[in-house]
Amino acid sequence: MTEQIPGTYPEKLTRAGAYLAGLLEAADKPVLTQFEFFRVIWRMYQLSAEEKLYLRHDTPSQDDYSRLRLNLKKTGMIGADRDYGARVIRVLTISDRSAEEIVCLVDPTCYVSHLSAMQRWGLTDRRPDALLLTRPDRKAAQALLQKYMDEALYDDEENPFPLRVITHPKRVRRRTLSIYDSKSYGAHIQNRGSDIRVSTIGQTFLDTLQKPDLCGGMAHVLDVWREHAATYLDEIVDAVDTATSGLVKSRAGYIIEELLGLNHPGIEPWKALGQRGSSRKLDPSKEFAPTFSETWMISLNV
Repeated sequence: MTEQIPGTYPEKLTRAGAYLAGLLEAADKPVLTQFEFFRVIWRMYQLSAEEKLYLRHDTPSQDDYSRLRLNLKKTGMIGADRDYGARVIRVLTISDRSAEEIVCLVDPTCYVSHLSAMQRWGLTDRRPDALLLTRPDRKAAQALLQKYMDEALYDDEENPFPLRVITHPKRVRRRTLSIYDSKSYGAHIQNRGSDIRVSTIGQTFLDTLQKPDLCGGMAHVLDVWREHAATYLDEIVDAVDTATSGLVKSRAGYIIEELLGLNHPGIEPWKALGQRGSSRKLDPSKEFAPTFSETWMISLNV
């Protein structure tokens, strides 16, 4: 349900404010960053001539932004978001969304991953207490945000509200967040009909070998591979092939070939990456075990 707008507001929407409110409702997004809100205002200024809005300038200034934001706030159209505060604009006439959608709308760099992605793909019946998300490390995240802004802005559009790497609250929409900052930003897609981004099925399987502790533990990971890996074998091999770690490829190769008895030509080059060493374990969280795969040169310590 749409949130109720409390109280009686003495101020009415201006003509420009009413048109802006219509654009916000047409966008159908319950939250916007200041950057996205300013872009909607910019769009209104582009349409002002044909809509006969008679705005003061050809393009919006920060003063225009502040005036329009205050007008919509005083009339109860927008407010501060209950989890992110005033740094995120809540459009009160749009129904609220899940924690996954809100976080993905606020932060263009993150996506649902690990056990949360496994649940969304139907790979596990476990429901993690925390919403697990991945985003790139700070330097890479800022570069990604700059690319996002460059692609979103018009050539002559000013940007007084650039996107920065956001610090998320501990909880969003009553869900605890667990955010993994990664140097290897994984492949992800946007869910059809929503604003949620989630790791691809291949990336999700790859993540189970890179960070099994975030995927329910290696014992659970192996159960998931036993049940589902044959269905997604091509996607898994393609994703694992992108990994920079030879150890991860050895884990995948052992599971595919020796544990599951599956064959795939894409895993053959991985065999050359094997080497003996006490750190080469199937489960990185447990002690080295003497049981060993001679082909994949990995301790079978699960």
